[in-house]
Amino acid sequence: MNIYFKACLILIIFVFSTPSFSQTMCTPWPQWDTFKTNFISPEGRVIDIGSRQSITTSEGQSYALFFALIANDKATFDKVLDWTQINLAEGDLSTRLPAWQWGINKQGQETILDSNPASDSDLWIAYALSQAAQLWQDRRYSVLAAVMAKRIIREETAYLPNLGLSLLPGPHGFEFDKTRWKLNPSYVPLFILKQFSQLYPNSPWQQLHDASAKMIIESSPKGLSPDWVMYQADKGFYHDKTTTDIGSYNAIRVYLWASMMADDAPFRDELITHFKPMSNHVANRVKTPLNVFSKTGKAQNNGPLGFDAAMLPLLEIHNEIQAKTALQQQLMVDTTFTKNRYYDSVLYLFGLSTINKLYEIDTLGKLEPKWSNKCH
Repeated sequence: MNIYFKACLILIIFVFSTPSFSQTMCTPWPQWDTFKTNFISPEGRVIDIGSRQSITTSEGQSYALFFALIANDKATFDKVLDWTQINLAEGDLSTRLPAWQWGINKQGQETILDSNPASDSDLWIAYALSQAAQLWQDRRYSVLAAVMAKRIIREETAYLPNLGLSLLPGPHGFEFDKTRWKLNPSYVPLFILKQFSQLYPNSPWQQLHDASAKMIIESSPKGLSPDWVMYQADKGFYHDKTTTDIGSYNAIRVYLWASMMADDAPFRDELITHFKPMSNHVANRVKTPLNVFSKTGKAQNNGPLGFDAAMLPLLEIHNEIQAKTALQQQLMVDTTFTKNRYYDSVLYLFGLSTINKLYEIDTLGKLEPKWSNKCH
C-alpha cells in the first residue's frame, strides 16, 4: 500500500468520524428527545404537566409539529398531527379548526374543555404542514395547510378601521360592540404570514402581515410588548382595568419571533431596534424579567429559565454577549424544568434551536432545517 493511498484512506476515515462534519447535521437532537419523553404521550398528545389536570392545548400540539420538523422526526410529526385531528378537530382539520383546550371534565371524561380555536396555534399548525409538505414531499400536508389557511382568514380575522386586516385571537370573544377588539401581539409571527403570502397569493396574507407589524410596534411604545392590547378606531391601542399593559408569559414570544426572522426580512431591522429596551433589561439584570409594562417601560421580578432561553437569540443579535453567556451557563446548570414544566421547555427548544442554527427562516418565511441539505 503506497503512501498516497494510505494518506487518502486516513483522510476519508477522519472526515466520516469527526463530529464537525456532516455527521453532526444528522445526529439526534437530545433536547427534543427529552421533550418527547416527558411531555408527549405515545399517541401524540402533548401534555402540559405544569398545568392543573395536565391539560392539552392546540398550542402544544402546534409547537410539537414544528420541533418534529426541525428534528426530521416524521413519525412523531404524524402522531401529533393525527391526535390533534382526531381529538381537537372532530376527526378532520379540513372541516374545522382545532379546539384550543382538551382534558378531563368534571365527570372524569377526557374531552374538549373549550371548543374555541386559538388562532396562533392554527397558524403554527398550518405553517408546519406547509413546510413539511415541501421538505418531506407529501401533498397531503400541503392540501391540509391550504384549507386551514383559508379557514384562518375567513374565521379568525377582521378588518379593523384605520389598522387593516388583523388576526383575532379566536373566532369568538374578542370583538366588542363591533367597535372594540382585543388583540395579542404574540399571536402573529411575521415570517409565517409572509410565507403564506407567497403560498396563497390570492388571499390577503400580505395585508395581514403589514397590519400585524404595525400592531406589534405601536402596541409597545417603550419597546416592551404587552400580553394583550385593546384597539378602537378613535383611540388606537389602549389598555384598561381588565386588559392591562403587563407583558409576561404571552409577550416573551414576541421577542423570540422577531429574532427568528431572516436578516433581510421585511420589518426585521425595525423590530430588532424597537425591542432593544427589552434586551437592555435582561443585560442589566443578567436575568429576564417576569413582568414588563408597556406604558412605563419598567420591569418587575425575575422570570423562569424558559424566559432566559427565549431571549438568547435577541441578546445575540444585540451583541449582549456577556449576558447571553451567563444565561446559557445557568441553563446548563439547571435543566430540571425540561422534565416538568411544559411552557419553559417549549421556550427552551425555540431559543436553543435558534442560536444553535438547527434551522433558518428565509426572507419569505420559508423554513430551512439543517437536515434538509445534509441528511434527507
